[in-house]
Amino acid sequence: MMGQAKRENIILTAQRLFARFGLRKTTVDEIIRVAKIAKGTFYKYFPDKEALFLEVVEKESASLITAVREAVVEESTPQEKMKAYLITKVRKISELVNFYQVTRETVDEYWPRIEGVREKYLQEEQKIVFEVLKDGISKGELNVINPKLTAYAVVIAVKGLEITWMIEASPMELEKGVDLLLDVLFNGISEKN
Repeated sequence: MMGQAKRENIILTAQRLFARFGLRKTTVDEIIRVAKIAKGTFYKYFPDKEALFLEVVEKESASLITAVREAVVEESTPQEKMKAYLITKVRKISELVNFYQVTRETVDEYWPRIEGVREKYLQEEQKIVFEVLKDGISKGELNVINPKLTAYAVVIAVKGLEITWMIEASPMELEKGVDLLLDVLFNGISEKN
């Protein structure tokens, strides 16, 4: 295996093991055994298990952003784009096992290290939502006074729902929840005259 292939092998192996056994229970010895590499090879690419875990979280987060961008681009109206953003995010959440695993398992110990990676990708989500809002405004389809602040509010609201969506909801409940959230976003909760 060449250098990059070895590194990728370690990351993919660790991703599977972390998802199955959690961060605490997965050992470097187990990773090297399953990856079929020498211990020295592991340490050539990663100083410790936690650094590898951050790489796994980075990879999962990048995958989410790529999927959301691709889904949003395929739609034409702001409502369809926002629904694509939310549905894609909801579906990908179940795949982001490692990011959420640390939340359940060792939040106090590992969250400070992961929050930097997560913050980077929250900013990417905000850019996506901002672009949707800006496009809707330019086409006369949306009336948003502060699209940047609105994008921030939407992403933070969605972030607050992530754990609940991942742990508690079935796919049908998720779709209904997304539709309800979109209805509030686009129609508000005030009585119309």
